[in-house]
Amino acid sequence: MTSGDLIDVVTTDHERIRNLFGRMAGTPLKDPLRRELLDEAAALLERHMAVEAEYLYPLALRSLPERRETVEQERAGLATIGALLDDLSRVGADSALFDRKVALLVREVTGHANEEEAMILDELGTAAPADELADAGVAARSEPLHKVRRSPADRPRDDLPPTGPRPKTHLRDFFRIEGLPR
Repeated sequence: MTSGDLIDVVTTDHERIRNLFGRMAGTPLKDPLRRELLDEAAALLERHMAVEAEYLYPLALRSLPERRETVEQERAGLATIGALLDDLSRVGADSALFDRKVALLVREVTGHANEEEAMILDELGTAAPADELADAGVAARSEPLHKVRRSPADRPRDDLPPTGPRPKTHLRDFFRIEGLPR
């Protein structure tokens, strides 16, 4: 049985998000169910990011001063994830860009969750006072949360392999004179 503290809330969210991503991976491309699963994951991620920003990171900074840099990196990762969610909200599920952005989101979120569990949550469980963890867990489950702010600069670099013709090909074709060999 879990204790219901903040660490349980965060790790339970991580597991639920991983499960949704797994269901998406098992759904054929361009299937409308992918959009439904993404919308469900996005709602969970928005709430989860708010829990981390309002409860987890402030407590981690107080309890784990030697992990300040790691906590700040994870906090910055929330803006990147949020920017991807914003991008995905404007893309149709039948678009190739949708699948590309989903792949970036899955990579960012799973990396973020894995690092957070390994580098923050394990140590926080022993360093933070149990009553603070319990109170934060109760608050995280019951109080209204604020959306995490993000800017266009927070978008991750798209380093996935390109799809379609490369820009050089477009330029060559644009300037090609009809009748001349390539």
